[in-house]
Amino acid sequence: MNPRFDLLTLQLLRRVDETGSVARAAESVHLTASAASKRILELESQLGIALLVRRPEGARLTAAGHAVAQRTERMLDELRALQADLADFSAGTSGTVRIASNTSGMCAGLADQLARFSRDFPAIRISVTEATSAAVVEAVANGSADLGIAHASAQAGTLRSIPYARTPLVLAVPAGHELAERTSVSHEETLRFPHIARAPGSALAQFSGPVGPDPSCMPAVATQVTSFPAVFSLVSAGLGVAVVPAAPAQWHVPENVGLVPLSDGWASFELCLVIDPGVVPSPATARLLQALRADS
Repeated sequence: MNPRFDLLTLQLLRRVDETGSVARAAESVHLTASAASKRILELESQLGIALLVRRPEGARLTAAGHAVAQRTERMLDELRALQADLADFSAGTSGTVRIASNTSGMCAGLADQLARFSRDFPAIRISVTEATSAAVVEAVANGSADLGIAHASAQAGTLRSIPYARTPLVLAVPAGHELAERTSVSHEETLRFPHIARAPGSALAQFSGPVGPDPSCMPAVATQVTSFPAVFSLVSAGLGVAVVPAAPAQWHVPENVGLVPLSDGWASFELCLVIDPGVVPSPATARLLQALRADS
């Protein structure tokens, strides 16, 4: 039969070693002497070895008893460390948070927010994955992300969307383009020109101009891109124009690409934090969510 160790009995052995008495050891852990003696006898019976030398004047540990007591001390140190770690997790100052974000969210201030948060809570590990808005929603729904950042138009289903950031939409045009010097332009006017197409599932795909019957609107190179550097590389080469959010665009725009504001009343890009209301967030996730909402 495998011995059944319990922490209280192991602590009793340590107390016997310290006090030289089963009765005093029992008193220190709030047991009667008979109950304490029974526990130690049961453990000795399971192990098949004596742990104590019992004498009228008191008790002392055998060599085996000393080995158990020493290992118990190391176990207690580990338990105290575990208790401290769990206290940090419970307080939301330690743990891991998985974020899925679309490209716009990555560029719309999230990096700075995460840097500040990490300085304040260095024990919280943050994992960030870039994806399209549709993939962000799917990641939160299937539990592979604790929270997401997606375009407000993403079909969230039963998930909860919380307003996060809003930025105007602008048109990226190559230098020398006939719209480059305009102070603003309507989206309808942009449809005369080839648009850099965004990948399916990207929130910005809905703003790309449809390919019409006019051959002049056909793009010279078929595109399906998600990253802003790729968009601006193609615009810079003169292969088309692209509708992009103003804030992320300012991080990536080359010198030979201009940004023209869209004049349409709807022309803004709204990002939302996406969470699963059916899942209780970890304290670390709740703390980061609170920080992101406070900064938004």
